[in-house]
Formats: sequence, C-alpha cells, structure tokens
Amino acid sequence: MKIEKLGPYHIERQIGKGGMGAVYEATYEGPGDPTGAHVAVKALAPQLAMAEGFRERFESEIDSLKKLKHDGIVRLYGYGEQEGILFYSMELVEGTSLEEEINSGRRFNWQETLSIGIQVCRALKHAHDHGVVHRDIKPANLLLTKEGQIKIADFGIARLFGGTQLTTAGGVLGTADYMSPEQADGRPVTEKCDQYSLGGVMYALLAGRPPFRAKTMPEMLQMQRFAEPEPVQRFAPDTPDQLSRLIQQLLSKDPDERFPNILVLSRHMEAMQRALSRPAKPEEPQSKAAPSEHNENDLGTKATDLTSAMKSDATNGSKEPEYLVMEEEEVGDPSNLFDAPTIAQPESIPSVSSPLTPTLGPVDPQVPGRPTETRFTTLDEENQRRKHQEDSDGNLSLLARWTALILLLGTIGWLGWTLTRPPTADDLFDTIAATIEQEGDSDLRAISAELSEFMARFPDDPRTATVAGYLEQLEYQKLARQARARSRFSDAGQLGPIEQIYLQIMNISEENPSRSELMLDDLIALYDPTDATVEGATEAKIQASNLSEDERRWLVLARLELEKLRQLNEELAEELLPALSEQLRLAGTIAQRNPHRAAQMYRALVNLYGEQDWAAEVVAEAKQALADLTTNH
Repeated sequence: MKIEKLGPYHIERQIGKGGMGAVYEATYEGPGDPTGAHVAVKALAPQLAMAEGFRERFESEIDSLKKLKHDGIVRLYGYGEQEGILFYSMELVEGTSLEEEINSGRRFNWQETLSIGIQVCRALKHAHDHGVVHRDIKPANLLLTKEGQIKIADFGIARLFGGTQLTTAGGVLGTADYMSPEQADGRPVTEKCDQYSLGGVMYALLAGRPPFRAKTMPEMLQMQRFAEPEPVQRFAPDTPDQLSRLIQQLLSKDPDERFPNILVLSRHMEAMQRALSRPAKPEEPQSKAAPSEHNENDLGTKATDLTSAMKSDATNGSKEPEYLVMEEEEVGDPSNLFDAPTIAQPESIPSVSSPLTPTLGPVDPQVPGRPTETRFTTLDEENQRRKHQEDSDGNLSLLARWTALILLLGTIGWLGWTLTRPPTADDLFDTIAATIEQEGDSDLRAISAELSEFMARFPDDPRTATVAGYLEQLEYQKLARQARARSRFSDAGQLGPIEQIYLQIMNISEENPSRSELMLDDLIALYDPTDATVEGATEAKIQASNLSEDERRWLVLARLELEKLRQLNEELAEELLPALSEQLRLAGTIAQRNPHRAAQMYRALVNLYGEQDWAAEVVAEAKQALADLTTNH
C-alpha cells in the first residue's frame, strides 16, 4: 500500500526500506508553516505495533531520545501513529554514511580517523550524560555531511528491536561486526560497549574492513567474544603507534581495560591529535599558519591545533542548514531501515496545534469499518504542555515543601548509611543463593565478587565450604571458556590429547548430548586414575604420576561436564520419552491396515533417535517392530 500522508507530513518519496518498515522524505504541511519543512519520516511496519510489549518500548525509547539535543546527533522532531503505523520524524540533510565511504573504496588517514573519533566522542558524551547508550555504533550509523561533520543516527533502535521476536537469524538484529563482547555474550550493556564499537569503526576507517570477518552470525559473535584482531598497521602502515595502541585498548575484551568514560577517551584523543600534528620540520608552513576557521570540519585537512578541533562544536551550529536527501540504503537486512541516512537539521520544526494526545493507544488496522485514527506530537508542543503543567503545579504550600525536604534528607541519610555499611555474611550469601536460584550455576561470573569477598571476610562461617565449591566451579568455567577459545584459534598440534578429545566432545554436545556423555565416560575411563579399582591402586598411582597438572584439571572439567550431560539426558528422557512411546503405540495401531505408513514411522524413530542413549529402549522396540512388519509383509 502506497503511503501518501503520515500525520502532518506529506510523503514525497521513499529513500530506504527494510523488514521493519520504510524511510521517506516528507514535507510538513501543518499549520503555522506555509513554506513546508523537509524531514525524514521513519514508518514502522504495522505488525510491529501488534507485537507484545513493542508499543511500551517505543514510547520508552522516544522518551529517552527527547533528551538528546546535540549538533552531532540526528535530531528527533516528533512522533505519532496513523492507522496502526507508528512513525517518527527526524532531520534530513545531504551526505553519506561512513559505510558508503568505506564501500566505495575510500581509506581514511589517521588525521581524519582521529577527527571522526573526537566528534563521535563529543556526541556520545552528551548521550551518556543523559543516561542513553547507543548500543549500535557502526559506520552505517555515522553520517558525514559535506562540511565534514559527523552525525550519529539511530539512537535507541538496537534496544527497541532487540527484545522483540522479530529478530534476524541467530537472534541478533543487524550486523555484529562492531558489537561488543558484552553484547555478544548477553551481559548487561554499559557505556563502555559504545567505546568498543567506536574502536571497531576507527579500525575500519583505517583498514577498509572491520576488525573481524566471519561467514555466519554465530561465528562473528564468537570472534567478538574471544578473538584478537590483527594489528591495524598491517592494513594501514602509516598509522601512528599511539593510535594503534588506542584502538587496541578500545577493542579490549574486558570492559575494565577500556577508558573510564567517553570524556576521558575524548580528551586522550584530542591530546594525541595535538601531539601527532606537530610538524617535524619547523620551516614547514603548516607549523606557522593559523588554523582556518573555514576548514575546521574538513576531514582532509590535517589538524594543526587542538583548539581548532574543539572549536568545531561551537561553529557547526551557526551554519546554514540544508534540506537535502541521501542515497538509498541497501535493502535486505531489516536493520538497514534504520541505517538510512537522515542528516541535516532545520533551524526549528514548525509548531503543530493539534488536539491529539501523544498517547499511543492500540489500533487494529484490520478491523473493517474502523474510522481512521491519527495521533502526532512534536517535541515543541510537548515541552509547552509540560511547562504549563509545571506552572500550574508549582503552588505548593511552604509547609509541604519543608516536609518534603525533611523526608528527602532523612532518606538520603538512611541510604548513605545503608550503602556505606559493608555487607554482612548473610547479605553476601543471600545474594549468591538468589542469583543461583534465578539464573542457575552454569555461569557464576555475575557473583564472582561476592564469592571472593565472602571467602576473604568470613572464612569461619559454616557456609564457607559451599561458597568454596562455587569458587572452584567458577575456575573450571573460566577454564572451559578458555578451552573453547583455544579450540577455535589454535592448531590441533598445540593441544594435549586429553584437551583435544574434550574439545571435540564439547563441539558435538549440543547436537548429540547422549553421544557426548558416552565419550566423556570413555575419556575418564582411559585417563582418570581416580576411576581405578582398589585392586588397581598401584596402577592408578603410576598412571597419576604420568599426568601433568593441566591434564588433571581437564579431567576434573570432564567430570563436571559429564554430570551436567547426565542431568540433561535425564531431563530429555523425562520430557520426550512419553511422546516417543505414544508414537510407537500409534504405529502399532495402524500397522494392520497401513503397514507402509507404520514402517515409515518405525524407521523415523530409529533414524532420529538411534544415537540417543536415553531413547535406547524405544528405538529397540521400533527396530523389532520394523523387522516383524518386514517378515509378515
């Protein structure tokens, strides 16, 4: 269906499309602006509005984006709904994305890369100061104007769609080329995730490619979690060592090894830009020339002074806005919809005098005869309503204000005492127990600090043995993660025999847990001396003396995995055996009138579950029934 109008906007042409909806160039036709204002309107697919929880996330993200008003961030103008279609309007200017620049073959030098990094940091600082993390910094979301200014697009899009069922294969929306290890690992997202992604972007600007390349999404996620990128100087030999080390620090797998915050990173890059831009020869004219105010945003001009680089934020805002359109983005990846370039910022958006409220109530466009329902709110309109509400509510009595102040001071005092009081043994153990009850003990990293603190401060507590067991389990989980990383990026000749077999078993454990259980049993029987009988105690001692400390740890790890697989197989048997038995009974029921169909069912049971140890009894019955059926017919 062709859309001609959304709220107060007349749709002129489509400039981008993806699985989540489309992006249009549009003109404002509401009251108070006879000439019209060009904007980009992003219309979300109608089925999204019907997805559970999506409307609430949409409203929440809009509330977050309202706070962002920075020259380096694509500005939100308004939002609304029409006939079940959620949409919002943003600024529109001419330019290209950094992804388009890279794909066209452009290679950025180190001066340009540092200038871009500093601009992105300034915009991200504004967002982080307002509690907003971008989550999806990548070249497609960094838009380059003709004046050389960088604008960040699509704040909130990653979080808006990340929780829906409408994600791409692999469960991750869009590309993972610049995703932080924390996001790839499913850990909480923090401001340092944006630092990692920015490091990947700077790497790509210099090298012409992202830090990692993979054929599948799971492979890329694995590389983001464990692999180390090749030095950027291999692809861009002119990159200064200082910049290479900075990018390497941003791409650290451990967030604590990155910069404390985006402001510190920005100051570090500014100082580096100033130091690296000092001329090697004093007679060079660049060292004497004053920085040109007309070219301070030109990425092709070498930065000669830190002042000129920092001045760009102030001067950009005074430039005459341009209402232009970018090239159409590549269609195919659903996330491309929100990568569509939407640069350029009008001086202001026209005020809309509309009686409609900003509430996004449920709308079902498929109900026959339902009247058209449209809602649209501009941010200017909403700010005016908020100011009016604040004025009307500002006449609190003096007594009420003093009462609120006393309560606030009392609460702050109580919170201060609570927060500065060190946790007791009960506090720590309750946190440990609650986390394990809620999330299980398959990954104990979330409570590693509590486990260590409990052991250090309360060694005589009767629960110490339990906590010590969890700490030991945590160590073996760390060893298992390291093992999987080594298996991917190490040659087989670098691994010992026990480690090789263990990793082979782990690679098939998800597809065939029964086979993995048997193989782990065999591995332990072959190498583990603790499995020896009493009569074989001497032989066990001899065998133990031939094992290295690492090999003993691998065997302990194998035992832990074996316990998990046994439990998993028991759960599978409990869950699936009744259904398989029912299918076996059904095949027997129809065998007399339709032996061909019964034979198909018997063979399917054997083929599908023949290697599953927990299904051995059902498979044996199916084989016997198939043999009897073949003999009788």
